[in-house]
Amino acid sequence: MDVFDAMNTARAMRFFKPDPVPSELIEKVLWAATRASSPNNTQGWDFIVVTDPEVRKQLGDLFLPFAERVSKFPDPGNDTDRRTLKGAQNLGANMGNFPCIIFVCGRNIYPADNPREPFMYSAVYAASQNLIVAARALGLGAAFTTLHGMVEKQIRTILNIPDEMYIGTTIPLGYPDGPEGPVSRKDISEVVHYNGW
Repeated sequence: MDVFDAMNTARAMRFFKPDPVPSELIEKVLWAATRASSPNNTQGWDFIVVTDPEVRKQLGDLFLPFAERVSKFPDPGNDTDRRTLKGAQNLGANMGNFPCIIFVCGRNIYPADNPREPFMYSAVYAASQNLIVAARALGLGAAFTTLHGMVEKQIRTILNIPDEMYIGTTIPLGYPDGPEGPVSRKDISEVVHYNGW
């Protein structure tokens, strides 16, 4: 699959088969993540890959209250939002059952004399997007989430994340158990402005 097909079909995957992801595929998506751009090539990212079932269960238990909250949301009245809620609930209910969870972390290190968080996030988010597109190209699915924000203190304790590290994204990774695309996007004519607004 070429990069354009991968981008066009890399839906946010929130349903996964239980099959483990081979380590060589995990290595490939991580390699792709580290090809992303970063300010002044500082590469201020680190990746925590969680495949151990006991650690995944500990993390998964943290997200169960989120799934319970989502399950009580009122019907949004349209199919798109229903699918989103169903996917969000499944993420919360089954995060601990997914075969791999990757936490993309960043260090606030640029510029060296006055580090600024937007630079750090620009690197972390670029790496996360590369990871997701690479996953799709390899027949895997992934989702860019920030669910860690609700239980970050507990995640830091379980994974022994140093205080100076930021958690940028939480990405479940596995073989898709649902439709794989194409993504639904506006036509570029609606969002592109040449030589000014």
